[in-house]
Amino acid sequence: MELDHNLVDEIIRRGIEAGTARKFEVACAVVDEAGRTRGVIRHARALWVTPDFALGKARLASAFRNNTGAMFARLQKERPLYGATIAGLNGKNEWFLAEGGVAIKVKEAGGEERCVGAIGVSGCFPATIDQEIADELAEWTRQRLASGKG
Repeated sequence: MELDHNLVDEIIRRGIEAGTARKFEVACAVVDEAGRTRGVIRHARALWVTPDFALGKARLASAFRNNTGAMFARLQKERPLYGATIAGLNGKNEWFLAEGGVAIKVKEAGGEERCVGAIGVSGCFPATIDQEIADELAEWTRQRLASGKG
């Protein structure tokens, strides 16, 4: 199961629409399992920095195969020094430690989970809304891939 260009386009379009429905102008990014850019678009009125933030969130989610919202909260509460170290590597890895990123994990035939990419959303306030949108997009994507429509 891979993220083809049509699916990437649809994920991004749905992300922009989800932000607009919540009255936010967002950017939405999709990366592959190695954090390489597959696509990113920002709403016409979104801040010019939102695509970079969305890509950074997607890259971080891909790197750790995780949800950046949960990761961000856990690092603030339980491991702030580790969180500071990860944040310090932002520039080198072009990631962004903030809510709004999620890994897209799918079940393989043998039942094992595999990360096929990640989604990042930026432009909402608070960023928990970015995370809600990213989580919804990842779930929609998993369903598409599982049904063979991806």
